[in-house]
Amino acid sequence: MKSVFKLLTFITLLTASSQDVCAQLISQNTKKTFLRWNLQAKKDQIKVEKKPGKVVIQSLDSKFFEQLSENIAKINKNQSYHKNFKFVQSDVTGGANRLEIDLSGPEIELFSFYQNETNSYVLDFWVNKDLIRTKEASVVPNKIKLAKPSKQPAKKKVVKKEKKNFSESIKPKVRGKFAFLNPKSVKKEINNTEYRDFRYGAAFIWDYEALVPPLEEDINLNVKGPDFLYQVKDRTYLDDEKEAHMQLNINFYKKEQWGLMTRSINLYEEKYGKDKNHNLNNFMKATSMLKNNIKQTLKPEYLSKMGPDGEILPANEYSKRGVFAAAKNILTNIVDSTQEYAMKKSILRYLIQDARNQEDHIQALNYAKSLYVEASTDYDDDMIIFSSRVILNSLAHLRQLKKMKDFLENKAVKRVLPKQEGLAYVMYVNLARDYTDKVVAAFQKNQGAMTKPIHPAILFNSAEAFFRQGKYEKSITLFDEFIGNYSIFSRSGDARIRIALSYDLLNKDPKKVLRLYKDAINKNPELGSRYEAKLRYVGFRVARKRELSDEDKEVIVFIDGDDGEKKSINPNLRKLLWLVRLRTMINTQKYDDALAYLSSIPIENLRRVEQRTFHADGAEVVLGIIKDSYLKEDYGRTVKVWEVYKDKYEKKVAKNPYMTFIVSDSFIKLGLIKSYKRAMKQLLNIKPNRVRTFPLWVKSHKNIPVKDYILELRVNELLQSNDFKGLAKVLEENKQNKNINYNYYNALVSYNLKNYNESVSSVESLLVTPNINNSLTPKQNQIMLETYLESLYEVADGIRFRKNAAALVNDVRRSTANRYKDIILRAEYLYMESLFSEKDVNYSLLQRKAKEFLAEYEDATYKMRVKYLRGVSLIKSKVIDEGKKILFEMIEDNETPEYLKGLARTELSSLELKNRTL
Repeated sequence: MKSVFKLLTFITLLTASSQDVCAQLISQNTKKTFLRWNLQAKKDQIKVEKKPGKVVIQSLDSKFFEQLSENIAKINKNQSYHKNFKFVQSDVTGGANRLEIDLSGPEIELFSFYQNETNSYVLDFWVNKDLIRTKEASVVPNKIKLAKPSKQPAKKKVVKKEKKNFSESIKPKVRGKFAFLNPKSVKKEINNTEYRDFRYGAAFIWDYEALVPPLEEDINLNVKGPDFLYQVKDRTYLDDEKEAHMQLNINFYKKEQWGLMTRSINLYEEKYGKDKNHNLNNFMKATSMLKNNIKQTLKPEYLSKMGPDGEILPANEYSKRGVFAAAKNILTNIVDSTQEYAMKKSILRYLIQDARNQEDHIQALNYAKSLYVEASTDYDDDMIIFSSRVILNSLAHLRQLKKMKDFLENKAVKRVLPKQEGLAYVMYVNLARDYTDKVVAAFQKNQGAMTKPIHPAILFNSAEAFFRQGKYEKSITLFDEFIGNYSIFSRSGDARIRIALSYDLLNKDPKKVLRLYKDAINKNPELGSRYEAKLRYVGFRVARKRELSDEDKEVIVFIDGDDGEKKSINPNLRKLLWLVRLRTMINTQKYDDALAYLSSIPIENLRRVEQRTFHADGAEVVLGIIKDSYLKEDYGRTVKVWEVYKDKYEKKVAKNPYMTFIVSDSFIKLGLIKSYKRAMKQLLNIKPNRVRTFPLWVKSHKNIPVKDYILELRVNELLQSNDFKGLAKVLEENKQNKNINYNYYNALVSYNLKNYNESVSSVESLLVTPNINNSLTPKQNQIMLETYLESLYEVADGIRFRKNAAALVNDVRRSTANRYKDIILRAEYLYMESLFSEKDVNYSLLQRKAKEFLAEYEDATYKMRVKYLRGVSLIKSKVIDEGKKILFEMIEDNETPEYLKGLARTELSSLELKNRTL
């Protein structure tokens, strides 16, 4: 049994506060704001369904259900969510067993999903505090009175407030099938928002097809023939030989003995000719041919032949098509020749349905016209209504607006068809032609006179027209009314997406927007529409969110879709899929994967405006790779990536001074001066008004004007060449420039010029007030700390040095970067030297520090010096034998430098002389 009802779970709640685990099949976790069940079961072993006021879990596996029932019976029932458990075993062998969970109230919601890695279902019960207790299917703010347009003051207040909203200034420009936001009209985004603006997510928007007024199927031709519409009556005058023969034909017809019937009809025509019963006999023949095709598979009596479209058809398929075409020809001839209205009406209804099934709107129109004339002559209002609707439907598909309006002016049509229906067809054609102004004008003109419920096509097409015009508030109102009245329509899924998308564009509360997208996923009957909702949900929650949690990353799996959704992908969905998948990779900083995926997208086949979107994202992907390589000091890869991809992406969008700075500085680090000057020239040519402002996926560690990037490159060039005097002069000239890291560079210059006090002062100023617009790279941080440590050791008194060195070691130890290991080693070594240089040395502390150092750094450069300090400190601490042993080992060790051996001998000699004196 396949699962026929799937719900989605989106985990955005807090961590567990308590946990109750019961048996093996189920565990219950009581969390702060929701209750979670984990059911250990195979994916097709149970079905979970949410119904009003209850949740039903069904299973065909009776043994599994009995064990599950025992487990659930032992659970401590949480009255906040569950009122009662009811176990129902099937009375039929092989039937489904059910567990019915009565919920505590209508506000209790359920989200569930299946975890393949744990082979378990996850069921989350939570309280929907924002539940609106109406028939409306989507969540709408209380301030928007959807069904009460008469409350103008409140509505005006909302619109006036929304004018301040960011989204009011970014109404999309419609170009063909896609609508793209105009980046130039977007207000500057506040960086502390949780989500980026709409442009960074699933930003492709296309026009939805207009909703043609629904026309029900008149007859299912897959199971029924013309006899369903026309009943052949028995003959009454059987004493007449001709009438008796006709009754024989009819008897064979009713018993569906088609072979005997055909032979009997042929004998009748041989004997009596084509008389007044000719049409009836032909009707029975045609019916037998059609019903034989429906109920039986003809044997392949012929060789395979070529079909009308050039395809090779099997013999039975060829035979079916030929028989069906022959039968339709017979029926068409009967229509032209018979005077019996009932027969003509039935045949025309059959032919109309066949033409509609084939989407042959011209043929359907012709048949419907014939039926309309015959029905008008016979005063058959039912058929006048039916044929009128088919005529309007066919004209609508053929976009014949003038003919449609002329037909609607017919008095008979006005008499039998509701006015809303004619208006719905006119609005459909106008929207199909993208005449949104006419659709909106027609709706506003007739809105007050339309009775409720308004025709579904009027609601949907008017809402779509408002959406295309960027009037999202009005669009939400009408789409919501459409869902409230016509949720059984397949297009209700599109309406839910439009509501969520409108809230998105209006920059509403992100939690509400995400909830609406989830609603569009869970309640969508159409696979393609549901897949679009998934993509837009991922685009919002993953691509646009600045700080991603593990729960956020889990929903990326929605991009893959199920098998049915994949088959429903159209060109619009395919482009949206490419965009969202690429952007999830960018926002999760998988730049190499993003670049590989981008290379597989056929960008050159897209329209120019779409190409610019992918090129801009591609430029940011390249920047991400370049930045990572630069910060890792892999300058070779930095410049290589830039050289390979600068023409493919970077040159096709606005320039990014930050990227050019990184590349130029990498050339400096590599000593490639000619390449540096070439890159520097490009930086000099960047105009401030042509600098990239969108998209900005990669967070830059420097955000300064172009002229300051140039200045910093000049500083780095002097630093690389060790021209500290020249650098000091440049720094003095730009001392007031807050955009460059003056204190950092001044610390390096001062240290190398042996002005240690100035170096210490500059570093401490930088540590207290860092430059938020110009952060240091990891390498620069390392150099800064090394410079500070050495300068401080040179000038500071022992107590100050040791205090600051200890603080530096404690801070740096929190970092896992290996680059700081040497700083820690050097700081701890200088700490001991500082202790040893004091007038009153704390030998106890010194020997303990030396012991710890030797244990941690067995291969340190300072190993022998520290051993010497430990040996001396032990002797001074009255641990003479151990101290002497260490010094003697140093003298014997070939790795010990000669000056340390000399110091060790001197210390031992002094100790010996002192002992003799004593």
